[in-house]
Amino acid sequence: MPGFDANTAAGERTSFERLVSELARQQAHLEVILACMSQGIALFDINQRLLVSNRRYMNIYGAREELAAPGVTIHDIIRHRINAGAYPKTDHESNADRYMAMAQGTTPSPQLFRLRDGRMISVNCHALESGGWLSTHDDVTEMWTLQQEVEHMAYHDQLTGIGNRRLLEDRLQAACAEAKEGRESVLVLIDLDGFKAVNDEHGHQVGDKLLQAVAERLMENAGDAFAARLGGDEFVIVMEEVESESAVSSFVSQLIESIETPISLGKEVLRVSCSVGISFFPDDATDPAELLKQADVAMYPAKKNTLSA
Repeated sequence: MPGFDANTAAGERTSFERLVSELARQQAHLEVILACMSQGIALFDINQRLLVSNRRYMNIYGAREELAAPGVTIHDIIRHRINAGAYPKTDHESNADRYMAMAQGTTPSPQLFRLRDGRMISVNCHALESGGWLSTHDDVTEMWTLQQEVEHMAYHDQLTGIGNRRLLEDRLQAACAEAKEGRESVLVLIDLDGFKAVNDEHGHQVGDKLLQAVAERLMENAGDAFAARLGGDEFVIVMEEVESESAVSSFVSQLIESIETPISLGKEVLRVSCSVGISFFPDDATDPAELLKQADVAMYPAKKNTLSA
């Protein structure tokens, strides 16, 4: 029987202590890294139980300390988020199913969740070979809001806030595509008469307010129709699923009456008239550019009569 070697035992003990020390050092480093991350991090095992998370993850959802403890299930976490208003819906099962579909890689990731407090959270899940998953959580509210503002500026007139020419082209493309399936579309082109005289007499600031007031009246009367400003003093209304020409005529008459009602702008009371041209898809044209052209052609006689009056 071999004898006991004290030196060997001491060496093994020293090696073990070094290993424990190294693991503790690595654990401390990991905790520092997790604490400093701007993303929320959560690691789950194959049984859908939390293994590791960081404080950012807790802060994003307002989670209590016990809900960040290892062993808590994803269902418990989601249920808490719903009760705390930190989830988009109140249906626990549908939220859990959606989350699990992301975790298992059966639906695209990342996905955006709008919380009930208005924040936008981007969640990205990475399935692991072990059967668990790692999820990252980003509060992207500021970035999302900025993106919405940029997109709005790209597709809306900066003066009046209604659609611009770019959005009009997209809307006409969609309307024409739907009309090809049996739904007729109508384009109403509106041009203000004597707008240049308003600018010359009262200044561009008053002219801008006049355009804003006209745009508001268009929106008030448009209903389900789409309103846009082409530029200058030209506006467009796009009507879809039109029932009859008489319905269009009635709508346009009401629109003209609204526009030509005196407009109060501070100390000024202005009254403008307008000329209107109408084109029908597919009777007058079969593409957006031609629709605009035909509406302009239809407007010309009315504009000519106004100028010669």
